[in-house]
Amino acid sequence: MSTASSQKVVLKSTTKVSLNERFTNMLKNKQPTAVSIRATMQQQHLASARNRRLAQQMENRPSVQAALSHKQVRTKIRQDKCQWSFLPCRAML
Repeated sequence: MSTASSQKVVLKSTTKVSLNERFTNMLKNKQPTAVSIRATMQQQHLASARNRRLAQQMENRPSVQAALSHKQVRTKIRQDKCQWSFLPCRAML
């Protein structure tokens, strides 16, 4: 049987600056360019416009309109039941 030797390997660092400090300094010194800021704003604006258009399309779909009107009817029925019940309204939901 061989005995396991528990020797540590120690590597001497070649720099005095830790990796964390190096990346922290890089992030602090990084300044966004005007072009990248403008491009990001354009992308956000375009995405917002697409989302508004999609929401409008969804709202106009007959299946969505039917589901929304059905939900409103069910909510009204629940409210009426809660009004005449001795139980708390949350118990009816």
